[in-house]
Amino acid sequence: MDAYLYRSMIFALAILVGQAHLLSQELYFPLSDNKWERVTPESLGWDNAKLEEVCQFVADTHGKSFLILQDGKIAVERYWTPAGAAHAQYVMSSGKSITAFVVGIAKEQNKLDIEQPVSDFLGTGWSKASAIQEKAIRIEHLLHMTSGLNSKLEFAAPPGTIWRYNTEAYQQLHPLLEKAVGKTMQEFSSKVLFEPVGMTNSRFRFHSFVMNARDMGRFGLIVLGNGKWHDQPIMQDRKFFDSMLESSQNLNRSYGYLWWLNGKESYRTVGKQRGEIQGPLVPSAPADMVSANGKGGQRIYIAASLGLVVVRLGDTPTTGHPGPRKFQSDGTQSNFDEQLWSKLMLAIEPPSK
Repeated sequence: MDAYLYRSMIFALAILVGQAHLLSQELYFPLSDNKWERVTPESLGWDNAKLEEVCQFVADTHGKSFLILQDGKIAVERYWTPAGAAHAQYVMSSGKSITAFVVGIAKEQNKLDIEQPVSDFLGTGWSKASAIQEKAIRIEHLLHMTSGLNSKLEFAAPPGTIWRYNTEAYQQLHPLLEKAVGKTMQEFSSKVLFEPVGMTNSRFRFHSFVMNARDMGRFGLIVLGNGKWHDQPIMQDRKFFDSMLESSQNLNRSYGYLWWLNGKESYRTVGKQRGEIQGPLVPSAPADMVSANGKGGQRIYIAASLGLVVVRLGDTPTTGHPGPRKFQSDGTQSNFDEQLWSKLMLAIEPPSK
């Protein structure tokens, strides 16, 4: 069987399993942090000893917060900082995925269309490309990372022809959103996301967000719930929601609308963007896993097939061995992600005895 066809079948099966899991397991949505229900790893059939190895790995690699939700309930929660659950920090590029979600809500409210030119909102001169080149760059190109601009916002290629992880181009979405909705990013995010979901420890800051692990878990739970919180739709635009978590272009199949996607046949990295690497982002993780990835190992992983939301906050992961080396944790596949998931899968799916 052709390798690509085989991987496609495996991914499709994972999606079906995920949908079946969500149908069979009613998701739990916490009313407040103080009344967040818990579930014991033992009741889930998880291997406690292996789970302790996972937590120790996160601690040894400079994690500060680690949270695992099973169908919305807290299964694991650990902190390695005096602030405990109150610990909040800048989530770096994990905020890109949150921005994509907020863009979707603005689209749903008819404040913008992602096929509109960026210049419709920011005017001429927001980049260093010519006016004609600039006019060809649409909002969707910023979501796909296919603007064709370099890090100095200079023209490098026609939009849609190259994939380049370009934070400087992405950041134009924030003033664009503010123009479109007539509110600041903090005001709009609070109204359409933070307040309805109870994310009381989140705020917009310098093109990303400051959050604690539980608020990150709440956001992951919305995604696990297909855009709903309890019975309240947070995002009703199903076409945008689905497209956000699917390959947004053919240049990097492992990238949606500012989300990283596992289980694809290949991917491009943040640091080395020209060469395509064969295989999925995180081989040990479920094929349907999607993630909001930020520099320094800030992560929100969602695996619908297992009903899991996994959150990690902390400093840049390093080994504890002599001559510690940094894991690649720039937003793409990394040794840290693979080691975490290989250990986690052994804990939550222990081999039958």
